[in-house]
Amino acid sequence: MRKLKKLMTIGATIALTLSLAACGSNQSGGVSSEGEKEGVTILEVWSRDNVAALLETPVKEFNESQDKVEVKVTPIPANAFAEQYATALAAKKAPDVVTLDLVHVPYFASIGAFKDITPEFDQLEYKDQLTEAMVNLGQVEGKQYAVPLSADVSGLIYNKDHFREVGLDPEKPPVTWQELREYAKKLTKDNRYGYVYAAGAPGTLMFNFLPFVWGNGGDITSDDGKKALIGSDEAVEALQFMTDLTQKDKVAPPGSPTYQGQNAFDAFTTGSASMIVYGNFKVSELNLNYPDIDYGVALIPKNEGKEHSSFAGGDLVAISADTDKEEAAWDFINFALSEKVQVEFFAKNGTIPVREDFFDNKYFQEEPKYQVFTEALKLAKTPYSTKHNEILRIWNTTQEALMGEKDPKEVFEKQEQEIQKILDSK
Repeated sequence: MRKLKKLMTIGATIALTLSLAACGSNQSGGVSSEGEKEGVTILEVWSRDNVAALLETPVKEFNESQDKVEVKVTPIPANAFAEQYATALAAKKAPDVVTLDLVHVPYFASIGAFKDITPEFDQLEYKDQLTEAMVNLGQVEGKQYAVPLSADVSGLIYNKDHFREVGLDPEKPPVTWQELREYAKKLTKDNRYGYVYAAGAPGTLMFNFLPFVWGNGGDITSDDGKKALIGSDEAVEALQFMTDLTQKDKVAPPGSPTYQGQNAFDAFTTGSASMIVYGNFKVSELNLNYPDIDYGVALIPKNEGKEHSSFAGGDLVAISADTDKEEAAWDFINFALSEKVQVEFFAKNGTIPVREDFFDNKYFQEEPKYQVFTEALKLAKTPYSTKHNEILRIWNTTQEALMGEKDPKEVFEKQEQEIQKILDSK
């Protein structure tokens, strides 16, 4: 299998850099050591721990619904998943199925870690209902190696009481960058800031800031991941806007450029900030833990005359290349993409289904805030690169502009040069 001999070294590199990545929890899990049962196909599945928790009940129902296949899910700490999977591949001990952070799928697909599932994918009756941005992450050179499983998406969350206090209509959140700046200025007073963000971890910064770049017509790389584009005027304009909010308008906490995600969220929940870009997964947390906060959700503001955008995060699911249990694996994947799982387990718990035909479900009707995130997912993008972690390290220098240390144009033009070197390397 091409390039697999390099996996041990690459796995170690991933281990050093994966703490920069966007998604996932830090819980730990163990590995089942049970073997095959007579007459039953044991399907071993590895998942990031947060997704494994989502799959726990659906897997139990799948196993109880028939007696031919038993699925066993091993939860892997999110920040160790890529390294452990790379090591397993090199040792020829990979699980039958993996669900993994979608930003890492292009790399593993490119080295032959997954089976080509193009024929099976093409025959799916619902393939056109799957989120396009996530489907694209599972493709290499026109072939499909992974399909969407669960989605996270970014949107604007704002405090309605703060809006009322300064005379803003709580049912009319900012639509444009210009309105975001205007609203943030009005909301900034005393010990409160109008807007807060987290740029301390590059993955988090991608999640909450890249939509400003994308919506303005910019990008980190070309769609095929071969050409660096972050130095474009459109990307620089987005960074200049965010830098001005922080350094010129002073409507964001001075610590925002170094905040971790939790720091920014704490600023919002304590009332010291009025607006934040975050994910759908915060809705259930806000509803449960902060019932006194009257908040709204909206699409991320766009530049005048441009388009809204969002970040599509989450997990894709793939079948390991070396497994001989492809039929059982595909049956399980179909089950995981069914209404039973996508709606009754995922949507019910605040996870956005990856099928558009499931967006209008009873749980999202009961909590309409999720409907905004489903609209965001239709507009969302995800960075595509087989060298995501290397790019992530370079992206970290975006902080230098946000902290006012360097000019945004200088920062992004230098990033473009360094990213291109990485893309050109073998």
